[in-house]
Amino acid sequence: MNEGMDRTPLTRDFFERPALDVAPDLLGRVLVRAGEDGPVELRLTEVEVPAGGIDPGSHALRGPTPRNSGVSGRSA
Repeated sequence: MNEGMDRTPLTRDFFERPALDVAPDLLGRVLVRAGEDGPVELRLTEVEVPAGGIDPGSHALRGPTPRNSGVSGRSA
């Protein structure tokens, strides 16, 4: 599996930046999830950064809802 790719875990600091800065830095990164049948890996080839409260295509346009809260089934 793509042995040459960097699988260094990203720190919280990596994500505590503006989304428009984080998104391009995620391109090409490999996400690894340990599963019952072994690891599942995928390389990010596309990212999307909606503009939140000003983007009509964003689920965040109308504020917190169960769908965009980040916690399944609960609103923020």
